[in-house]
Amino acid sequence: MMLKEIIVDDYGISLSKKSERMVLRKNGKVIAEYAIKELNDLVISSKCGAVSISLLEELIQNGTQIHFVDYREEPFVTIYTPAHHGSVRGRREQLLSFFDERSVELSKRLIHAKIQNQINVLKYFLKSRKATKGSQKIESSIVSMKNYLQKLSEITGMNIDEVRQNILTLEAHAAKQYWKCIQIVLSDKWPFPSRNKNSNDEVNMMLNYGYAILRSRISSSILRAGLEPYAGFIHIDRSGRPSLVLDVMEIFRPAIVDRVVISLVTRGYQPKLDKMEDGSLFLDINTLNTLRTHLLKRFEKRDDYRGKKFMIKTIIQLQTRELASYFRNGTPFKGYIARW
Repeated sequence: MMLKEIIVDDYGISLSKKSERMVLRKNGKVIAEYAIKELNDLVISSKCGAVSISLLEELIQNGTQIHFVDYREEPFVTIYTPAHHGSVRGRREQLLSFFDERSVELSKRLIHAKIQNQINVLKYFLKSRKATKGSQKIESSIVSMKNYLQKLSEITGMNIDEVRQNILTLEAHAAKQYWKCIQIVLSDKWPFPSRNKNSNDEVNMMLNYGYAILRSRISSSILRAGLEPYAGFIHIDRSGRPSLVLDVMEIFRPAIVDRVVISLVTRGYQPKLDKMEDGSLFLDINTLNTLRTHLLKRFEKRDDYRGKKFMIKTIIQLQTRELASYFRNGTPFKGYIARW
C-alpha cells in the first residue's frame, strides 16, 4: 500500500473524522475523504479552517505527521507521535558523534553529495546547450567544481569544529561557480541576478518556496528515522534551527528543487508575484500551484539508488535510515547522487 501525502491549501476547509476516514468540507459540503491508515503526512495551510481534535488524535495514533505551514510553505507547527523518540541509542550516538571524527566524515559526505549533484544539474542542462553561448563557461566551471571535490576529500580533523570553516569555504566556492552557471542557463529566458534567499525576484522566491517544501519532507524523514532534527554538524547550533534537517537538505536541493525551478523557467514558464496580506510581495497562487505540482511529480520520479529503482521520496527516507545506521553501528554513509 502506497502511503499518501495530502496537502490542504484552500480557504475555509474544515477537517474532521468519520469512522476511520478523514473528511474535508467546504461551506458544509464534503469535498474529499481519505482513509486515515493510508496517510503518511498531512500538510495544512494557515488558510484552512477548523481541524477536529478527534481527527488529530486518530492521525497521531496512526503515525501520520501533521505539518501546519504558512503561505511560504514554512512549517510553524509539526505534530507527531511520541513513538518517534523511542530510538534512544541512535540519538545518543548522533549527539556523541559531534565530538569525534564521525562528524568530519559525515559533513564531508554531505557536501560531496551536494556539489556532485550541482555538477549533475549543470550537466543535465548542458545537454541542450552544446556549442551554444556560455557552454564553455559551464564546462570550465564543472572542472573547477570537481577540483573542489578533490580538496574536500583531503580534509582531516578530530571533530567538525576543527574543519567546519574549511568545508564551508569549499562549498561556497563551488556554489559561486554553480549559480553563475545557472545565470547562463536562464539568461535567454528570465533575469536571474544571483542566488539570494532575501531577494524579491521570482526565481529566488521559487527556490525559497521549493526549499521550504523539501525541508518539511526531510524533517519528517529524520523524525521517522529516530534522529534529533536540531542536532546538526555543518549548520551550527542556533535556537529553533533544525540543523540536521538543513544538513541533509544539502544533498537534495540541486536534484529536486533547483532542477524543477530551472526546468520550468527554461521551458518558458513565467512566474508572477502578488501582494500578501502583510503587504510583502510573494509568488501568486498560480505560480505556487504550478511549482508545487511539479515538485510533487519530482518526488514521485524514480531514480537509481543502490542498484535499484526507487521514487525520490523513498530515497529520502532510505538516506535518513542509513544516517541513523551510521550513528548507531558505524555503517558507512554515502549521499544520494542523482542521475543527469
